[in-house]
Amino acid sequence: MQKLLIPSKILFSLALIYFATSLILFTIEIGKIRLSIPKVFASVEKIEQGKNVDSILNSITKISSEIPAILVEVKLLRELTPKILAQVKKTREAIPPILTEVKATRKNIPAILEESKAVRNTIPPILKESQQLRNEIPNELNKVERITQNMQKISDDAASGAVTGTVNGLLNVPKNLVTKTTNIITGDNKDEK
Repeated sequence: MQKLLIPSKILFSLALIYFATSLILFTIEIGKIRLSIPKVFASVEKIEQGKNVDSILNSITKISSEIPAILVEVKLLRELTPKILAQVKKTREAIPPILTEVKATRKNIPAILEESKAVRNTIPPILKESQQLRNEIPNELNKVERITQNMQKISDDAASGAVTGTVNGLLNVPKNLVTKTTNIITGDNKDEK
C-alpha cells in the first residue's frame, strides 16, 4: 500500500499545482476584464443616450412589419420551387437531344460550306448575264414595240381587205353568175379551157 501512496501523492501534488496555476491565470484575466468594464459601460451609455438607439429601433420595427410579407413571399417561392425544379428537369432532359442535333449539324457544316462556296462562284456569271440582259432589254423592247405596231397595221389592212373582199365578192356574185350563165347559153365556155 505504501507503493501506491507515493504515486498518489505525486499526482495530488501535480493537481494542486495545476489548480493553483489556473487560479493565477483566472485572476489575471479577471483583472483585464475589470479594467475594460468602464469602457463597456461608457459604450452602453453612449448607445442609450445617442440617436442610434431610436434609428435602430425604427429599423427593427420596419423590418418586423415586413416580416409577414417576406414570409408570404417565401411561401409562394416554396410553392413555385417544385414547378421550377420540374422545368429544370425537363430542360436537363432536353439537352442531350439538342447536343446530338448540334453534333449532327456540325458534321453537315463542311458540306454546307462547300455548297455555299459553289453558289458564291456561280453568282458572278449570273450577275454578268443579268447585266447583259439589262443592257439588251431596251433594244428588245423597241423590237417588240415595232412588231406590235406592224401587227396593228397588218390587222387593220387585213380587216380592210376582208371588208373590201366581202363587198366585192357580194357585188361580183351576180355579175359572175350572169356572165357564166350567158356563156353557157351562148356556148362560149372560156372557163372550161
